[in-house]
Amino acid sequence: MDINYYDEHQEEFEAVKLALKGEMERIWGSMLKESGDSLDDEATYLNLFEELQYTFSPSSFSKLTPSQDLDEDKIAAFVARTRGYKYGITIKARPGHLQKWLKGRIQPLEDAAGTNLCWIDTATIVHIGAGQQFDDQYYLTVTTKTGQSYRVNDVRLPGRLLEAAQETLLFRALDSSTGGNF
Repeated sequence: MDINYYDEHQEEFEAVKLALKGEMERIWGSMLKESGDSLDDEATYLNLFEELQYTFSPSSFSKLTPSQDLDEDKIAAFVARTRGYKYGITIKARPGHLQKWLKGRIQPLEDAAGTNLCWIDTATIVHIGAGQQFDDQYYLTVTTKTGQSYRVNDVRLPGRLLEAAQETLLFRALDSSTGGNF
């Protein structure tokens, strides 16, 4: 799978995005109108994108107007490009300090108004894994020396992005000396 497919196929990416915006308008058009929001606002688009992302499949894209012919690889590449190749991983670190903190969630693994948010000392991580939430929707997990497991990314991942997300966590985020969003 070429995760960067849409970097070289910009017109195709824009066509898929436009068709998806049409579907978003169909679903949330009246709400957008009432709130004065617009899909032209990137934050609004990305918020609604995340609301729909778990439903993406070749058949769901074939039902868009105009119809889009995307296989699982192209869907994963579209999701990755839309998210700016980020996986919802957050690290806090200060230059010159060895200790780093990984944002995580304890049970329930979904956002619970911040009550389940925690920061994990990266030195205590003994295992990186994944959990499945929906059909072909995953999230990253880590297990610490105490045996506690945590969800450590904020977005659902299509299965084809799971390996790239794990590599980002292991080789970029955990190695970062400055922290950030990955």
